[in-house]
Amino acid sequence: MNQELKQKLNEWRATVRHHLTNPKFATEPDYLFEPMRYALKGEGKMLRPALCLASTEAVGGNWKDAVMVSVALEIFHTFTLIHDDIMDGDEIRRGIPTVHAAYDRDRALLSGDTMLIYVYQIISEIEDAKIPRLFRAFNDGAMDVCKGQGWDMQFEQSPHVEPDQYEMMIDLKTGALIKLACQLGGIVGGGDEQAVNVLSRFGLLLGRVFQMQDDLLEVTSSAETMGKSLGSDMLNEKKTWIWLDLKKTLSATEMEQWKQIQRSDQLSDDDRKQIQTWMIDHGTIERAQRLIQKWINEADQILTSSDFKDTTMLNALADMILNRKH
Repeated sequence: MNQELKQKLNEWRATVRHHLTNPKFATEPDYLFEPMRYALKGEGKMLRPALCLASTEAVGGNWKDAVMVSVALEIFHTFTLIHDDIMDGDEIRRGIPTVHAAYDRDRALLSGDTMLIYVYQIISEIEDAKIPRLFRAFNDGAMDVCKGQGWDMQFEQSPHVEPDQYEMMIDLKTGALIKLACQLGGIVGGGDEQAVNVLSRFGLLLGRVFQMQDDLLEVTSSAETMGKSLGSDMLNEKKTWIWLDLKKTLSATEMEQWKQIQRSDQLSDDDRKQIQTWMIDHGTIERAQRLIQKWINEADQILTSSDFKDTTMLNALADMILNRKH
């Protein structure tokens, strides 16, 4: 991403950040609103708001018209993270203690639920004839995210999950929100149904890439770099694509070594290196990277063959997702 595009992305992030750190909800009672303010101060990547604004530009709209929709989207994303962290038992998110770790589970649940209501308040206050279309898209996307989380939790209890089932799950849990970002931006920008559908497909593919990268970084990165707890997915044998691929290639000896690691109930640096070695030796990382490249190629082809006005930022954000390190 060249300097000009970086400056533009920083402007977008600063604009959205201003609304996140200056919310219009009440200040009392502290029991409810303090955890909400805390959650919104976390320094996220602002990927979804940026995709929303870039999609508005892609169909010829002004990104400033989509700011509040992108803010609502980022708050909704934060709401999902609060609940996701409770379900997974994670203690670190965006480099700081998760909401339930900083406060307690009950306050986290209540503030997360209230954050969702605040999202709908923001959208309802936007004065635009496109509001019904935005609400329909948002409701469908929000339902898909919940379905995806439901599948994710159900898969944890399932003895056997196929890779294509995992792909279906991430299309809902992760892909739906990134797809929604592109979809909402296209609607605000005045895109017709065909243009919004193309943007939706583009976002879905980016969601797959993002999640697969996230699964790989769970093993290859560090908690300090990622800014969140790592290791819980592997210890819980979460049915990620890379785990499903690796498990079927491990020898009996390696499986026994894995069971010993799992019984320790903690993933050390040496354990992570061992898992990474297995993934390299058995070709899991190579196969995952080939799949990522396949999705990126399709996403690139979508933009190349489209009749969009300006896809510069969408291309830049796709490259950023492909090359992310945290």
